[in-house]
Amino acid sequence: MILINIGINDWFNEKIKNVVFNSVSVAESYLQEHKDSIKGDVYAMSNDLNNASNVYINNIKKFREFFRTQSIIRSLPETYLITSDGEIILKALPTKTIYYKPPIESLRKANDGELAILTSTQVNKVYALMKLNEYENIFLYTGRSMDPNVIIAVNDTKSAKQEFSILEKNRNQISIIFILLYLVITLILILISIIIGIRIAQRIVNPISSVIKASNKISKGNYDDKLERTNDYIELNRLADSFNKMSSDLTRQRRQLAIAKKHETWSDIARRIAHEIKNPLTPIQLSSERLLKKIKDSPNYNDNEIRECIDSITRQVSEIGLLVDEFSNFARLPNPEFNDFNICLLLKNCVDDIKNNYSNINFDISGIDHNIVLRCDKNQITRVFQNIIINSINSISESTTNNSKGNISFNGYLEENCFIISISDNGSGLKYEKDELIKPYFTTRKKTGGTGLGLSIVEKILFDHNADFEINNRKDGLVGATASIYFNFN
Repeated sequence: MILINIGINDWFNEKIKNVVFNSVSVAESYLQEHKDSIKGDVYAMSNDLNNASNVYINNIKKFREFFRTQSIIRSLPETYLITSDGEIILKALPTKTIYYKPPIESLRKANDGELAILTSTQVNKVYALMKLNEYENIFLYTGRSMDPNVIIAVNDTKSAKQEFSILEKNRNQISIIFILLYLVITLILILISIIIGIRIAQRIVNPISSVIKASNKISKGNYDDKLERTNDYIELNRLADSFNKMSSDLTRQRRQLAIAKKHETWSDIARRIAHEIKNPLTPIQLSSERLLKKIKDSPNYNDNEIRECIDSITRQVSEIGLLVDEFSNFARLPNPEFNDFNICLLLKNCVDDIKNNYSNINFDISGIDHNIVLRCDKNQITRVFQNIIINSINSISESTTNNSKGNISFNGYLEENCFIISISDNGSGLKYEKDELIKPYFTTRKKTGGTGLGLSIVEKILFDHNADFEINNRKDGLVGATASIYFNFN
């Protein structure tokens, strides 16, 4: 009887319980992430629509196009303007989707100034409802589809948890049945206990197996939970491996998608800016040259003011041309051509090309004496090193506290599955976070001609090389910044 109690209690130990309940937590976090995602889009869209309230009143045709563009940009195909009764005033995009009218309590909540979030597992969608304060009795109502396979997985996970709870609640009754049967007759009890034990074990294993299948179907969301392996059951080991792999893959995929989408958007903007700016540059350049030629043949040729004006026009056109070239290079950054190179040697060559032009800065390369061969694009990785080094040089030049000689030190070291190169300077340090610094066209050197593309290009190139980088203020007590590049071996 003691063995029976121990065996049944072991089926419901804390490890199994944590696995089942954590599975439900992961599933629910997927729904919460979709809610948070649509929240940000709705807040941003409602702000834009409130700012365009005059357009709605004065030019409804123009407002329709603006409303449609907002829906497309934010990937919200089901977007409506509705009344407080839920009736449609304006539809952003023509769709065949059946209109899901918001419930009265959601309309009442939105009318009180709150953002109402609705989810429907029947139609696999999440909706958001918000009142537009600059309009009279008009609400923004938008919806976004969710992956139906993931919704099935979420429901399967909840079902597994419910079934596990029922079994746990009834385990005392199961123990009593086993004990009574054992007291009736030993031989029959042994036979019956084997049959019932197998069936009960299957009822425990099957829900856990369904959790494994459901976890493999979840392909979106932020899942940072890690499951530890256990030696109790093979199924639990499989479940832990599946969850851990899923978590790592999803984190990497979401990061890759975010970077790819960001660079695709900014590349398109760069192409447009380059095109729009470049068109008038040539006639301006030619006009200034013709003007200079005419001035030479006139008595006003020695007029310094006229000549300075023409020189200023020519110089400014040349600087704008360089800026346009930077935009164009960012927009059409070529695909990398991978070959085997000694990464430390590439960095040393890059430093050698730069250091002779900056006698006021000490370049310490003693920490990169490694023979690490990686597959990479030589020109693009060299450009990464150049951009980071130039940033350090500019930081040293702009430092108001650095009265001594500047210093840039380079170090390389191996960690598990990656080689790390760190570049540290004694400049003015960072005043912004990395997320701000890597935004295209964000620069702290507007007065000195910074384009804000250097670190964006670094991020794009390293992304193509399956590498990562971090940039932070120094943590050794000195003023300055450190950029760390992580070259993954896999």
